[in-house]
Amino acid sequence: MPHPLKSYEIEVLKLLLAQEFSEDGIMQLLEGASSSKVEYTNYGFYISITHSAIGKPRRVHSGSASLSARFGQHSAGFVAFLENDELTLEIHPWDGEALPAAFRDSDPEVVHEVRTRKV
Repeated sequence: MPHPLKSYEIEVLKLLLAQEFSEDGIMQLLEGASSSKVEYTNYGFYISITHSAIGKPRRVHSGSASLSARFGQHSAGFVAFLENDELTLEIHPWDGEALPAAFRDSDPEVVHEVRTRKV
């Protein structure tokens, strides 16, 4: 079954889930998914896939505030939920303004600023 994720969403998952899955592991989850679903809520998006290798325990990965996607005036953040063999990527607006339905197809730029702290 082809997965519904866009290339930038896969890039985001690789960043969010790096401590739990290798890049190849993430691709195996996506390519071997037994089901998938995309939901637009008139505010943001939920993209879900089901695969037995995801596992049952609940895990939430939100990365850092420096991970976002931008297109035009719109910026989005991400949260990945894993539970009961399902991975759900939430795409939500940073500024409280609803993301347009076309946001996913607009090929947003993923911005991941690595911040260092001086000691």
